[in-house]
Amino acid sequence: MRPVPVILLLACGVLFAGAPMAMAWSPAPPSDKSSGDKTSGDKGSAAGKAKDGDEDDDQPDLPTALPEGAVVPEAVTVPPVRADVFAGRATALGRMAQCPKCSGSGVKVTRHRESQGHMKNPKITETKDDCPECRGIGICPNPGRVSPVLDSFVALLGALPEDAPTTPKQLDKARQALERLGATGDLVAEVTEEDGTSVAAERIPRKGSALAVTGIVGSPILAAGGMRLFPVQVEGRAVVLLRAPMINAAPPKGRVFAGGVCAGALENAAWRWGKSAVLDLGFMVPWKDAPYKGAADADGDGKPDAAPASGSGK
Repeated sequence: MRPVPVILLLACGVLFAGAPMAMAWSPAPPSDKSSGDKTSGDKGSAAGKAKDGDEDDDQPDLPTALPEGAVVPEAVTVPPVRADVFAGRATALGRMAQCPKCSGSGVKVTRHRESQGHMKNPKITETKDDCPECRGIGICPNPGRVSPVLDSFVALLGALPEDAPTTPKQLDKARQALERLGATGDLVAEVTEEDGTSVAAERIPRKGSALAVTGIVGSPILAAGGMRLFPVQVEGRAVVLLRAPMINAAPPKGRVFAGGVCAGALENAAWRWGKSAVLDLGFMVPWKDAPYKGAADADGDGKPDAAPASGSGK
């Protein structure tokens, strides 16, 4: 069988083929832009190879076609749930990424009361410092709080009734929660580390299990019947394949936070990316470094100001 040419993903578009639901969230598609496919080759860990805005030369080599004779597992389905149940999980996921001490602001506010002689109304002043819990980042420093909520959320993502009028709104709410988590940098990398390590070791979860990873997305692979699979390289050269994600707000290349429900491993795939998990009912959003949100940023460069030198008197 001759490899089928790969169609470059339209930025932030949603491509459907063989999806169990007919409704998904996506932003308005931009104008067509295309580029040539990369050739295959091992270049080490995906997470260390690309940053936001990297050029093509910094992209790792990813598969552009399935190997001859490869068998894609059947799509997995999940029983439907009420919209309010899903909304609760999405809200919880968004809150879990926030620092519990400062509610995500990155700032500790201290109020000082100063008496003014015999005046009845004392003077109240405020000082703002970096939150001591999150050091001004505004995100939860404990991945253990986030992981269980993320797993339950991923399992429910494909359970929204496709004919419900509230489904588009719920998917948009889910996208916002996932994008907030994807913008926590090292935190979301720690949250997904266990799943990424399992994939790299070719320990594919059982069918129906939730799986989430951080890595580098490549151009979609065109498979039989018009089906498209999005390859995401995680640790080493390991790759997971997302089939028709429910939420696709990711760039056409670069770092992504992605996940879905495991449909099984790609069978009869004799290729150098090892055993690859196929994920259904999933998502892809950008994976970015956490922005600094604390108080000590007088110059407004988005980074904490350096502490004054000892003895400076400041």
